[in-house]
Amino acid sequence: MHPSTSAPAGRLQNGGSVTASASNDSDDDEASSSFNITNRCSPKSVFLLVAKFSEFKKQLIRDSGFGGIIDIPCIRKLNLKLSSWLLSKLDTEESCLVFGPSRRIYIHEADVGIVLGIPNGEIDISTTSVTDEQLELLRSSIGLAGSDVRSIKGIDYVLEKHLDDQSSSQEVDSFKVAFVVFIIAHLLAPCVKHDQVQLDFWGALKNPSTLDRFNWCRYVYGHLLEAAQKARAETINKGRCTSLLGCHYFLQVCVLRFSANVIIKWFALLPCLVPCRSSSLTTLIFLDLISLIMSFPVLRCLIKNLCGRWQLCVPAAENKISRSLSRHAL
Repeated sequence: MHPSTSAPAGRLQNGGSVTASASNDSDDDEASSSFNITNRCSPKSVFLLVAKFSEFKKQLIRDSGFGGIIDIPCIRKLNLKLSSWLLSKLDTEESCLVFGPSRRIYIHEADVGIVLGIPNGEIDISTTSVTDEQLELLRSSIGLAGSDVRSIKGIDYVLEKHLDDQSSSQEVDSFKVAFVVFIIAHLLAPCVKHDQVQLDFWGALKNPSTLDRFNWCRYVYGHLLEAAQKARAETINKGRCTSLLGCHYFLQVCVLRFSANVIIKWFALLPCLVPCRSSSLTTLIFLDLISLIMSFPVLRCLIKNLCGRWQLCVPAAENKISRSLSRHAL
């Protein structure tokens, strides 16, 4: 399934922030210093955390509707220049990536659920709220205490604490809340400042048993649109993007999925375009098509990036990238 062809605007709403637990410096942060781009979106951090979980904890995540997070790959480095370029191409009004006249990839908030595997419930998170007392109670439930309401250092203890079918419901709920806070901070809606997390989603955590009833896709997509607005403004004013917000990893996956869909459609048309009975010849033609796709820098970069095996390359020519993404859309 490829990104949607219809795209209503996502939610745009500013939120506060709360300091997240400190973690080891990620390769993504190292890449940000080399590119002079600040970034906190780190699929690797999520992967390393989930890799430590028992099957019992993973099932709790699935039951909460976040099962797709378990399958996040270990991407050593994200191509930050590519992400900033894609963010600058995201039209927040039309909800699509614009690479030129009639060259667009439409993206819908539902695609967030398809790509990341998170809940797309009926309750808008922007309609929730949390009082100071409720926030303090939530913080206490995941082992966060102290006068600094912004700090959530110590969240790792709750996430790594042993759980099994003999654990209390309170321990299970604490784990669910802590996990959502962690993935918001490191993947779904990261802030630009070091180890911080948004504040505008805590109202959805008041009842951990109903996490899957909230529209986390809209929440993530709304923050991505905000990130795109900031990236475009910086590109116009400064000539480049200096910091990345939101889940720009999602954009890279969307473009890769679109490219893969083009390959699949071409392969489906081969019997019509090339009437031959030789399966080996069909395979050779298919491999030629893959070689053609890989000849475009942006697609080669995406495939290498999301496979997490090679050092990333940066698109060399914008016109060539634009043609590769949309000229063959069927």
